[in-house]
Amino acid sequence: MTKGQQFAKTMRSNLGIGARTRRHRKGVDLHAEILECIRNATYYPGYYTGQRAELFQAAFNAQVSYTKHIAGYRADATVVAHVNALSPWQFCALLGDMVDAGIANAGEGERFFADMARRLFAQAA
Repeated sequence: MTKGQQFAKTMRSNLGIGARTRRHRKGVDLHAEILECIRNATYYPGYYTGQRAELFQAAFNAQVSYTKHIAGYRADATVVAHVNALSPWQFCALLGDMVDAGIANAGEGERFFADMARRLFAQAA
């Protein structure tokens, strides 16, 4: 099991996310909650302990890249719409894929989302 897959599994367990969980639970956006868990693990040492803290901190660069390119609408509009339509289960998997891809800066995140755009356009054709 890769580090990204471990991250996705741990995050899903942390927030009680199942395969059929909707994006909004009781008025709370689970995409935002996932990103907040990553920020808390990074900014507040001791917020999580052990392997959970290590996995969540490993996803910090993916979270920053997501914020810049998707939340900041720098990526292609098709990619932004696709990512915003993901369920929380799929969103955890996306962040896990970004961890496995070794996203370490904004440029690598930009290439990741550009590749995603190419795959989405190829599927549509």
